[in-house]
Amino acid sequence: MSEPVLEARDLLKDYVTRDAKLQRRTARAVDGVSFQIGEQETFGVVGESGCGKSTIGRVLLKLYEATGGEILLFGENVAPLSERRFRGHRRKLQMVFQDPQAAFDPMSSIRSSLREYAELRGLRRRAEQDALIERTVEEVGLPPELIDRKPSEVSGGQLQRLNVARCLLVEPKVLFLDEPTASLDVSIRGQIVNLLLDRQESDHLSYLLVSHDLRVVYAMAHRVAVMYLGQFVEVGTRDQVYERARHPYTRGLLDAADLDEPRRDSSSVRLAGEISDEVMALPGCRLMPRCPFAEESCESPQELLQVEEGHLVRCWKAVEQPGDMGLPVTLTKKGEAREEAGKMIVE
Repeated sequence: MSEPVLEARDLLKDYVTRDAKLQRRTARAVDGVSFQIGEQETFGVVGESGCGKSTIGRVLLKLYEATGGEILLFGENVAPLSERRFRGHRRKLQMVFQDPQAAFDPMSSIRSSLREYAELRGLRRRAEQDALIERTVEEVGLPPELIDRKPSEVSGGQLQRLNVARCLLVEPKVLFLDEPTASLDVSIRGQIVNLLLDRQESDHLSYLLVSHDLRVVYAMAHRVAVMYLGQFVEVGTRDQVYERARHPYTRGLLDAADLDEPRRDSSSVRLAGEISDEVMALPGCRLMPRCPFAEESCESPQELLQVEEGHLVRCWKAVEQPGDMGLPVTLTKKGEAREEAGKMIVE
C-alpha cells in the first residue's frame, strides 16, 4: 500500500450519559480501532446499526472529539488540535452524508449552500464562485440550472450527486462516505457508486466507506473491516473478507446478505439472539453469547490474529481450530495442519 493519507491508531470514543436516576454511565462506541487508508484507496467498514462504524468517521473529521488514540493526516497527529487549529485541515477531509435532504438548508437555494464551499476553496468573487459551482455540477452529471432550485425541488439521486459536488468544490483528499446510498432507490444506487468510483480515479481520492450494504462495499472497497460492538473483528482485502471469511460474525453477516457472488469457502453460520451492550463490560469475545462455536476459552481477551498476509481475525478458534468451525484447514507441504497466530497492527 502507498503511504497512508489517513491513519487511526488505537482510536477510542466514549459517550457519557445519565440514566433515569441521574447516574453517570459511559458507553464505549469505538474501542481501540486502528487502520490506514492509502492514496486512491477505499477502506470499507461494515456492521449492524449501532456497532460504531459511523462514529469512526465523525471522530476522524473531529465532529466528535476522540476519547483516546491518534488521528494522523498525512503524518500529522490532528487529534489534539483545537477547532481553530484544525480549521486549516477541513478542506482535506469532507463528508458525503447519508441523507442528502438533511445535508442542505431546505430554505435556501442549492447554489447558496454550494457557495459556502466555494468560499472555503478560497474564491471571493461571486463570478468565480458561480463558474466553479456550475463546472463542478456538470462534472457530476447534472445540468447547472438545478442549483437555483431548493433541495425539495430535485430528486434524491440528483441531490446526492450535488452532495458529492459540494465536497469536490474544496478539492479534498479524503471523503468519509456515510451510508452514501442508503436513502436512495435501488435503481439510483448504482449511479452514485459509479460516480464515486469515477471521481476517485480522476481526482485521486481516498474513501472511508461505512455501510451495512455489503453489495455496495463489495463494489467499492479495496480493504474491508467488519465491526462488532466497537471493535474490528475481521480485517482484510475485499476478497479475503468476502471469499475467505473466518470470524463467525462476518460469516453470519454474509449469510444474511444472501449475496449472489463471490463464492465462499466456508459453511454457513447462524447467529442466535441480538446485540447486547452488556457484553462490552466482559473481557472476552463480545460475540460469545450469540456464537454457535463459543467455549470457555472465548472468555479470555481476544486480539486480532493473522491468518494470512493482510488478513486478521479476532477469534482464537478460527486460527487454531478452523476445522471445528466449518473452515478449511490450510495444509503444509507435509500435509499437516498449519496454525499461525501473530498480533499485528492493521496496515
